[in-house]
Amino acid sequence: MSGFEKRLACVIGADGGVVRGYLVEGCAFDGVNEYVIDWGVPLSGGDAKTNFAATIGSAEGEAVEPGLITVGLGEGQNQLRVRTYTPDGTAAPRSFHIACFRDQ
Repeated sequence: MSGFEKRLACVIGADGGVVRGYLVEGCAFDGVNEYVIDWGVPLSGGDAKTNFAATIGSAEGEAVEPGLITVGLGEGQNQLRVRTYTPDGTAAPRSFHIACFRDQ
C-alpha cells in the first residue's frame, strides 16, 4: 500500500463470505441480515472520512433477488455494518457490492 488509500470495494455473498475485494479482511454474518465487514484501513477517525455506495447484486453470476440495503459505520474504526432486506422491509440475506470513497 502506498499513501492514503482513497477507494475500497468488495462483493459479499448472501452467506457472509467475501467473494472479492480490495483491503477486505473479513466479514461476520449474523445469519439473518446483518454483515460486519472488517477492512485493512480505518474508515473513520484520524485522517479518514469515508462515503459509501452499496447495492444488492450477484456475488458470482447467480440470479439476484430484489432487496434493500443500509450501510453505516461499525463499532471499530475499520468496520462497516450492512443490513439487507426484502423490498417490503423484511430482514433477509442478500449478496451485495460496496464501494468506499475515502477523503482526508
